[in-house]
Amino acid sequence: MKQVILFVEGVDRCGKTQIAKELAKCISVPYFKASSEHDSYLSDKVNKRDAFLNQLRYADPRVFDVLKQTGYGLIFDRGFPSEFAYSKVMGRRTDMAMLEHMDNMWASIGARIILCRRTSYVGIVDDIDPEIDEVKLAALDAAYQEFACWTSCEVYQLNVDDENLDREVTEVVSFLQKSYD
Repeated sequence: MKQVILFVEGVDRCGKTQIAKELAKCISVPYFKASSEHDSYLSDKVNKRDAFLNQLRYADPRVFDVLKQTGYGLIFDRGFPSEFAYSKVMGRRTDMAMLEHMDNMWASIGARIILCRRTSYVGIVDDIDPEIDEVKLAALDAAYQEFACWTSCEVYQLNVDDENLDREVTEVVSFLQKSYD
C-alpha cells in the first residue's frame, strides 16, 4: 500500500480508539492519539477552549509537513474533522479558513477519513464528560455529516452499531485497498 494517512473520526463512544489501534496493527501503520485531546498540554495561560484551535493553526501544519516530506503513514485517532464538529456543537470559536486549508493540504497527499457512526445515540452518554449526552452526540454526528459534505478528503462512513471490531477493521481495510488502487 502507498503512504496511508487516515483520520478515524466520530462522536464519543463510537469505538474510534479501538478501531484505530486495531487498524494500526493490521496494516502496520503507526497509531497516534494526541495526549491533549481531553486536557491541553499548553500553559494554563492559554484558555482550554483555544488549545485545539492553536493546535490546528500551529501544530497541524508541522505534522502535515513531516508526513509529506518523509512519506510516512499515520493513523490519527481524531484530528481536524473533530475540530470542525466539536467547535460547532460546543459553541467555541474556530478558524474555518484554516480548517479548509488543512483539509486541502491533507487531501493533496491522499489522506482518508473513516467516519464512525451509529444509527442512534439514544441512551449513550460520554464517560468522561456526562454533559455530552444523546442529544449532543446526535448534534455532533450531524456536524460530522456536514463536514463529510465539504471535505476534499475521501470519506468512508463506518456503521459501528454492532460493535464488531473484526467486521469494522475488515471493512476499512477493504475500503483502503480499493481506495489506493
